[in-house]
Amino acid sequence: MNTIVYTLCLAAVLTGCVSAPAVETSEASQSMVIETTAITTEILEPTETTIDIQALHESMSEALVGRIYEDLMGEPMPSEEWEELIVSLSNDEITANDVVDTFIQSDIMSDESMTDEDFIRGCYRAFRGGEPDGNELRFCEGLLADGVTREDAALILMQSEQFGEECSEYGFLVEYTPMASEYFEDTYGYINSIPSTGNVSSIGGFVPDSNSLSLLYDAMEELHYEFSFILLDVNTGRGLSYNQDAIYYTASSIKGPFAASFCCQAPDIAAGWENTIISMLETSDNDAYAALNDTYHRVYIQQWCEQIGLDTVPFGWKYPHIGVRQMAALWMRSYEFFEEGEWGATVGTWFENPTYSVIRSELGELYTTRSKAGWLVDEEPDHTTSIDAGIVYADNGPYVVVIMSRVPSSLEYLRPLLQALEAAHQCM
Repeated sequence: MNTIVYTLCLAAVLTGCVSAPAVETSEASQSMVIETTAITTEILEPTETTIDIQALHESMSEALVGRIYEDLMGEPMPSEEWEELIVSLSNDEITANDVVDTFIQSDIMSDESMTDEDFIRGCYRAFRGGEPDGNELRFCEGLLADGVTREDAALILMQSEQFGEECSEYGFLVEYTPMASEYFEDTYGYINSIPSTGNVSSIGGFVPDSNSLSLLYDAMEELHYEFSFILLDVNTGRGLSYNQDAIYYTASSIKGPFAASFCCQAPDIAAGWENTIISMLETSDNDAYAALNDTYHRVYIQQWCEQIGLDTVPFGWKYPHIGVRQMAALWMRSYEFFEEGEWGATVGTWFENPTYSVIRSELGELYTTRSKAGWLVDEEPDHTTSIDAGIVYADNGPYVVVIMSRVPSSLEYLRPLLQALEAAHQCM
């Protein structure tokens, strides 16, 4: 039982605020109760037991503030310097979040003498119950190196059940504002504004666990070609990204969003091309794609781009050069279309059985997946590519995943990275 709750309940019983529940008893047990009551009365009669709730609250406030300080700073808190903060917390004038903000913005934590590593270790002790391992340290140092402020990094690391539970044991609640709240107001603006970084980036405050980070970094180190990725949970807007602004030749991967936009924007016309579209999606039939392009050009996918805030110019090409950010936005729009009614749901099934897709081959036995890959190597270096992108309808919620690379026409190289991203999503 929570220590605070136990203390308050015991005090209530002893002071007569709460009566013990009545129960039926046998003669033997009644005798035991009488004897026990007599003993208890004998013990309690000489004194009146009371409890000062305010004093207890103040004591817990001081204990919590002291614990957060010591974990963050690595040294005991000089109470006299933070007395006003303790009083404000005990009077419920501020929250535990405000206590953390005050410490993070204090001179001691903003001073250059506290290294990024010291700062991260302090945050892990304070919010996650222990020291970070090498991969967790690498991830957080990457966030700071890419321009995330210490205040924002602390806010990201505070989003843990561990910290919430510890604060509640002291009688205080942690207030969490979802960092991905902007996603629900403007999904495509949110995706398009994911910052460009040189390290693995947190989207919406997501911090993978140690195991999935280990898998992720190992997979990244195995790829000896340039690559980029985005993982974005459809329901929460949380995820991961890397090398977001690199541009790749899409090859046949563009056939997925092309087909979805055509079916969405011109359903009556698209229904007459069902077999052609399925052939294009399942076997990546280039003749099928050519027939649709020759007839309708890129009208429908460019209309989608206008709707979701993407530059339409690259999509004037049959096989455009784009990045993971644009591809993720197109697959998010595809997801929305598949959810829009009977026609969208029907079209969605056309994406479920591609012959070539590491998303399908790796995860298709576990979940429903909808994806379209692309691959090519020729004399033009800019055309060397291996890409897979789509939607994974995982047990803990659907997500969009895009992996783009300069691997020369081999999807197998992408498999360890996809496995790592799936592991990361499972720990959300």
